[in-house]
This record gives sequence, structure tokens and C-alpha cells, in this order.
Amino acid sequence: MKPSSIRVRATCIIFVLASVFNGAFAAEAKKPGRKAEEADKFLASSNIPNIQIEIAPEDMKKLRKYTWQFGPQGDREQVKVTVREGGTTYTNVALQLKGAAGSFRPIDDNPALTLNFDKFVDNQTFHGLDKLSLNNSVQDQTYVSEQFARELFLKAGVPTPRATHATVELNGRDLGLYVLVEGWNRRFLKKHFADPSGNLYDGGFLKDVDSELSTNSGDKPEDQADREALAKAAQEKNLSTRRERLEKILDMDRFLTFVALDTMLWNWDGYAQNKNNYRLFSDRTTGKMVFMPHGLDQLFWKPDGSVLPNMQGLVARAVLEVPELREKYLARLKELRSTVFKPGEMTNRVHQIAAKIAPALKEKDPSAASQQEFSVTSLAHAIVRRASSIDEQLKTPIAPIKFDDSSKATITTWTPKTNFGKAELTQDGNILKTSTTQGSSIGTWRSAAWLERGKYRLEASVKTHGIVADPGDSRAGAGLRVGRSRSEKYLTATSDWTPLSQEFTVEEALTQIQFLCEFRGAEGEASFRSIQLTKLTEKAE
Repeated sequence: MKPSSIRVRATCIIFVLASVFNGAFAAEAKKPGRKAEEADKFLASSNIPNIQIEIAPEDMKKLRKYTWQFGPQGDREQVKVTVREGGTTYTNVALQLKGAAGSFRPIDDNPALTLNFDKFVDNQTFHGLDKLSLNNSVQDQTYVSEQFARELFLKAGVPTPRATHATVELNGRDLGLYVLVEGWNRRFLKKHFADPSGNLYDGGFLKDVDSELSTNSGDKPEDQADREALAKAAQEKNLSTRRERLEKILDMDRFLTFVALDTMLWNWDGYAQNKNNYRLFSDRTTGKMVFMPHGLDQLFWKPDGSVLPNMQGLVARAVLEVPELREKYLARLKELRSTVFKPGEMTNRVHQIAAKIAPALKEKDPSAASQQEFSVTSLAHAIVRRASSIDEQLKTPIAPIKFDDSSKATITTWTPKTNFGKAELTQDGNILKTSTTQGSSIGTWRSAAWLERGKYRLEASVKTHGIVADPGDSRAGAGLRVGRSRSEKYLTATSDWTPLSQEFTVEEALTQIQFLCEFRGAEGEASFRSIQLTKLTEKAE
């Protein structure tokens, strides 16, 4: 056989073998990776591993130098440590301190830590995880909120790192129970996105998208044109144009879910309400930006909070200022309430997670275990209260009050409330009356309306008869109040019908404002009529 024929035949064989190999490789690539399966199994387990960390004396000195403070932060130095768990030893693991204003603790205290297993050793992972955080849970005595909330976001379709628990020892010192959280990196992105190469922005501490952000991963971290485009779209003044620009660059469906669930959980320290604790991913497959939650340890502080709270996050505020997007947001609240935010299932899950970690807490710190049991009960009660509050708020349409051609609206629906003492509240046609003859009393007539951003004036005619102040009440009399503020124009003693008013400003796109006709006194009577609201124009001001 000629050499040329041998070469041709050899080339054909190589080509066939390569095709077979590549086909097998492609088929294998479509399967979940072994490490991903290992991580899934570990994070779903009810076992609580014991993680032993060994840090050399010279590296402890380096870590002691770092202290968190408000303002620009210095770099958090990484050191190489040894980690042992379950008979396995991991060497050259990168460790750095984590946490901000509330959760940061020095290395000799109860520090929150980040461990990166493959930073210095290729392909080294901890149960399939190459990066993880150990959170000290100093702001959450339930030790439950992180895992519980992350599961809800995942159920709702928002990519979120998962959480479980571990006990931690540092140089032989028992640090007790920690919340273990899956790390933000390319491995996490590959689980949720077809193309993980885009920038994953870290919101840092109280930094919004209109600031330059650091990145956790991404092929071009120095190119932040996508983040800048999102910020500019959110700052567009024309609402119609803003909607078009935002929908072009923002994964709006996921964002509405992200903000709605954040609000339902009353995650006051998240992106929507505090421009904090978030990550932002540039999904190159869709060309859109995706918000994801971080730091979910402070939930349900206000179970009765508004479903439209004050939004500090630039993008959250910009989206909810657009009426059509606000309607979609409210619709998403209702949808999540029926599909995800189910108080029975939620409280059951809270108790399941608590039962998993209770033995470890009792062994490590009986007093902490007792506190955790109380805190878990409180959390479960808050979930039920929150669901009830959401239902109550969504019963009636959330829409701005209608004004007539003269920019006025009459407030006709009022609810009486005896705040203190023996106040009597009666209604005579369109006149609201409050009185007492039995000592120090406070009575209010209350109403509320949804108002768009702008300036307003609440006004009414007020008549008083024989109001005698309680000697201990410096605010006695009858007058108008808006929310928690109080006008100085309160009437005392006896007076004929007198016009009173209070001006106020609404800063948010749409906010529910409470109005009160208030009586305070040890004796006497107050009457209120012609109660109306005026929307002030520039000319009227």
C-alpha cells in the first residue's frame, strides 16, 4: 500500500474516532455535572457538617488588621487556610472576612467568612461547591430566614444561591452554628443561565446601579456599559419612553417577581427598600439584566407594612412610577400570594428547618437554643400576620384618588376610633363629632387615600365647644393630622366653625396616606365638616 493511501486511511480513522468522541462528549456535557449533583445532594441534606478551619499565626495577624467602617472600604485580604470536614482535608483554601454594618465581626469574635476552595487549587471543591459563605447569623436569631427565603425566591423563579447549616471551629475555638450559603460565581451562574460569561455585579453596601460596582465574575469586568445603560433607562423622565427603555434592558418579569416577593417578605434591607443586598447579572443570552437577592436575614420586621412601600432602589422606584408596570407589579403580588406565599406551607417549612438545627444549637449553646425557639415562633406568627395584611390591602383597588376639574376631592368614608379614655364618636349626616365628659380622652376619625407624587392640602371646618385640656397633655384640642405629623393649628375652648388646613408632600410614585380628624381633651366636644383634599399646582402654591 502506498504511503499516501495509508495517510488517507489514517486520517479517516482519526476523523471517525474524533466524531465519535465529540458526540459522546457533547452528550455527556448535556448531563448535570458530577460536582453539580454533589452540591445539590449536599445542600438538600439534613446533615449538619462540622467545619474545622486552621489559620496560621501570621495570617491571623493579617486578618486582625481589617475592621469594617462606614465609607470607602479597604481590600479584605485573603489568606490560605486548611479546612477539615468529615475525614477530608482541604489545603490552600482562600479565606476572607465578610459582612458589613450589621453582620461584620472581627476574626477573634464570631466572624462571618468566605471560603474559596479552588482559588489556589484547580478544581478543588467542598461537596461540589468551589465557593461558599459562612454567615454568623448575628442579625437573625432564628438561623432559619436565609434558607427559608432563598427557597421561596427559587420557587418563584428568581435565581438565588441556596443555603444550609454547619458548625464551625476556628483554630480549635468552637464558633457554634453558622448558616452556610452557596457562593456567587460562574458555577452558580451556569446552573441558572445558558451563558454565564456576563458580568455579575456586586451591589456592595448601599450602592445603587448608578455607581460603578465591583464584579464577582465576568469576562469583561471593566466594561460596565450594560449597568450604565440600565441606570440611564431608570432615570428617563418621560414615563412612556422609560418603560420602553427598561423593558429592552431589564428582565422585567423576573424583576417584578423579585421586588414583589421582597416586599411580601418585608425584606427592608434588600434592594427595593434600601438599595442593599443584591447582585445584578448581565445575561448575554437575552441581552437583559437580572436582579437577585442577597443577605436575607432580616425579614418581616413590619408584618403590616404597605404593599407599596417607599422604594430606595433606583430601578425599583423607576419601574413602579410607570402606571402600567405598577399594575403588573400589583398583579404579580396577587399571583405570588396564591402560588408561593402560602402561610401554612411557609410556617411548616420554618419549623422543619428549625427542627433540623435545634439539636446542634442545644449542644453548642442551650441559651441560644431557647432564644431560637422563641424567635422561630415569632417568625411563624409574623408570616401569618403578613399574609393577612397583604390580603386586606389587596381587597380594594390600589389606585390614586380622583380629583375634579378644580383639583379637589371630597373625603366621605371615615372610621371612628377611641384611642384613649372615654371618647364618644358619632356622625350626624356629613358632620363628624367627638366628645367626652369622663376625663382625659383621645378620639379620631380616620380615612386614607392613595396619592401620586405631588403637593396637597387637607382642609376642613372645625367647631369646638368647652374643650378642657388634660393638664398632662400639651397637644390638647381639635384639628387635622396627616399620617404621624401634627398641625399646630388645633382649636381649644369654644369656637365657631373655623377653617383649618395642613399641607403635605408625597415623595413616592403612589403612596397610601392616612388622614385624621383628632380630638384630645378631658372634657368638651369637636365637630368636623366639609373635609376635602386639594392637589396643589405650581400656580396654587
